[in-house]
Amino acid sequence: MDIRILATESFGIRSFCTFVKTKDVKIIIDPGCALGPDRFNLPPHRLEIESLWECWQKINEHLRESDIAIITHYHYDHHHYRNAYLYEDKILLVKDFSNINTMQRRRAEKFIKELKSPKSIIPADGKSFRFGETEIQFTPALSHGYGREDIKVIGVYIKEDDESVFHTSDISGVIEDSLFGFLKRRQISTLIFDGFPLYLKGSVLKNKWFVESLKRLEHLIDICGIKNLIIDHHSSRISDWKKFYERILNHRGLSFAGTAAEFHRTEPKYLESMRRVLFSKE
Repeated sequence: MDIRILATESFGIRSFCTFVKTKDVKIIIDPGCALGPDRFNLPPHRLEIESLWECWQKINEHLRESDIAIITHYHYDHHHYRNAYLYEDKILLVKDFSNINTMQRRRAEKFIKELKSPKSIIPADGKSFRFGETEIQFTPALSHGYGREDIKVIGVYIKEDDESVFHTSDISGVIEDSLFGFLKRRQISTLIFDGFPLYLKGSVLKNKWFVESLKRLEHLIDICGIKNLIIDHHSSRISDWKKFYERILNHRGLSFAGTAAEFHRTEPKYLESMRRVLFSKE
């Protein structure tokens, strides 16, 4: 199994687009990316804009060659109608848009309208699929973290032989009961975890929620046999996020723990969190 993170915060933009290649199929998860809105009363820096277009190129290249495209929800850093023309002849496994809030449903409907001749569009919540020896399983609808129960996402589990990967999408680092129950019954070689939005901790999100998330994540590393833990996306919107995850990152059961950039042996560039510094140099 070949796993490639194509775009995320450690690459300088907002996304969690992932490409998984097995001997049977090529799968792309959430082929979209975006810039964060004003942060520190500053707009995106030109380096963020450059990274955005670099990531769009990678995403679109991999979308073209994919057999299956997965859309876990309808935020614009996870899908976009901009590249809807590239879904021709592809199987789309998507978050069911019949049971989501009005804004998400409108975005889903616009995206579906712009698609060009997909092979099929299948609501995937809670369902399982098999393509040769590759299994793809989806969680039931999950909340987009604490306080965002109106926004629903689905997690993705892909298994080929004795390798497996779970992609959390946008749970905001929160491992709720239904997700914990889903994961604890599965072997997971690689966990792609979107991390707690630490930049909101204290002001919007309670510390006790983060502590509970850490406990459950640590437990899952043990019982699921996780070897590779990629933490990125929400957590990486601050550059010193690792000090909050220190105990997890030093877990003795892990072979790798870090950002997507580090997983691919490149230096993280937390551009959104660096806006003050970047603009001060100009």
